[in-house]
Amino acid sequence: MKPRTALPLAAALAVVLALLAGCAHKDLTAPELYSTYCARCHGERGKGKGDPEDLKLYPHLNLLTSPMIRGGDHAAVRQRIQEGEGPMPGFARRLTPQELERLVDFTFQLASTSKERP
Repeated sequence: MKPRTALPLAAALAVVLALLAGCAHKDLTAPELYSTYCARCHGERGKGKGDPEDLKLYPHLNLLTSPMIRGGDHAAVRQRIQEGEGPMPGFARRLTPQELERLVDFTFQLASTSKERP
């Protein structure tokens, strides 16, 4: 390789590496995960969001009334978040195992700290 071409290649490599560093997976907190992946449908406090007709069609948009949450079934909630069901997408490919566990714990925390009981 000629010395003249080595410098531009090294500069290009440095730019590519800098761009890739910006694409690294950011480790989100539980509230950030919930806001990013769940709040759009389940609402910021887990009570569902939007039209009351949506809750008639999809009653488990309100996490506080979900049988899995009320029954304390962490494994079922984990599986639902991973695989999805019905209109809910699965998040197994988007979440690390640690993020998934934080999200499951946060979901139960929402239910336990709610002043409004179902």
